[in-house]
Amino acid sequence: MSVALTAYGVTCNACLRPQGTSGFSSLFNVLTWLLALGCIFGLRPQEAKAAKQNGARKEISTAKATPASNLSTRRPNSPTRNALLRQPIQPPFDASDKWEHMIIKSRANDNFGAILTRLNMPQGERSLWERSIRRDIGNRPMPAGKDVHFYFTKTNLRGGRTVTGQLKAIEIDDTEALALSWEKGIRGILFQRREKPFDVDVKTVSGVVDTSLFEDGRKAGLQPALLSQLADIFTWDLDLEKAVHKGDTFKILYEQRSRRGQENKLALRILAAELINSGHKLTAIYFEKQKGQGNYYNEEGRSLARAFLRFPLEFSAITSQFTDSRFHPLLKTNLPHTGVDFAAQRGTPVRAVGDGIITEAGWNGGYGKAIDLKHDATYMSRYAHLDRFEDGIQPGVTVTKGQVIGYVGSTGRSTGPHLHFELYKDQQYVNPLSVDFPADESIEPGLQKVFESQMRTYLVELSSAPQS
Repeated sequence: MSVALTAYGVTCNACLRPQGTSGFSSLFNVLTWLLALGCIFGLRPQEAKAAKQNGARKEISTAKATPASNLSTRRPNSPTRNALLRQPIQPPFDASDKWEHMIIKSRANDNFGAILTRLNMPQGERSLWERSIRRDIGNRPMPAGKDVHFYFTKTNLRGGRTVTGQLKAIEIDDTEALALSWEKGIRGILFQRREKPFDVDVKTVSGVVDTSLFEDGRKAGLQPALLSQLADIFTWDLDLEKAVHKGDTFKILYEQRSRRGQENKLALRILAAELINSGHKLTAIYFEKQKGQGNYYNEEGRSLARAFLRFPLEFSAITSQFTDSRFHPLLKTNLPHTGVDFAAQRGTPVRAVGDGIITEAGWNGGYGKAIDLKHDATYMSRYAHLDRFEDGIQPGVTVTKGQVIGYVGSTGRSTGPHLHFELYKDQQYVNPLSVDFPADESIEPGLQKVFESQMRTYLVELSSAPQS
């Protein structure tokens, strides 16, 4: 009988020989059978392994081909708020646990060189640090009481003697927002000016006007700084003191920033605001075209700002208007009043209403301590009866819109603390409250989609504000 064995593509024809062969042939047949069986059973696990691998590859391919829309995603608790809080924050200075930390307080008129002389350092190493620091920030003095942080390698015993640690890093707070650090590495001493990390909390406030926007805003929880921002935002479209009436509503979305150890110094900024005045809705959206340079726009992307601020103070009462004839309380006669008087407490910050160059900063007769600010070839502004000037304000200095330049006082011909503000156009007095400057730029087409996306995010948060 003839038998042909075919197993998984392997055919053995050795058993096709006729019976009655020699012993050698019989032995050869047995070996052939064993070889055939070995081939059969030896291939099975390999093929099974190959099949398993193919199946795994198939699963991987299937997973890659799954549409993203069919995958389950975890949504954050508050996606819009997380988007608002997404801020690039540099990590704090990372001092190794292996370093020793020392704090030295600066004395009056100290600079880094003077402080380094108080450390037990070799002359060559101290000179290296002094040169590096002077190259980066100059030889400027620092105020008394400033904490300077020094980091050293730890003192240890080596060869039976004490080895003093080497200075590895220095850090100091330069301003409330910036820290300066130097770190010694294999490439020398590296300098870094680092923004301090801050905590951000986004809040909403809403309410209905009963008495006035400012009084009811305070009752709803708005701080005076936010009410002043609100006045600045809408000041060219609406007189918030006179035009807002009972029954009007407001909604404010704002951020509150603070830094560790400075929780009492909050930075507040309105992100979005909505006013409904006699049925007419006004909306403002904060948007930065460049980092740190933002402005407010309406829903169509038109800027709400002007080249000038309307008021040189955070919102305060106007006590005397621009007029051709006013009874002067000191001179007891009728005289033109060529400016606007703002009631304010002594020491209230005074702001430049626009970019410009200081042309005068000193005593000016009946104006007392006064500042003249030239904005361009057309406009000039004057700030009178000041108590004092801001540090650094002097003729020739360039200032920007909103920058504090002085403080309210009662110097010169004045009956009490207030700010007398004048605006000149082509060297002629004009009423500051009647000048309507053209609006600033609108959103460029290339940024329109980015602006609209941010606007939608803000408006969602704004709509969720509970009515107070």
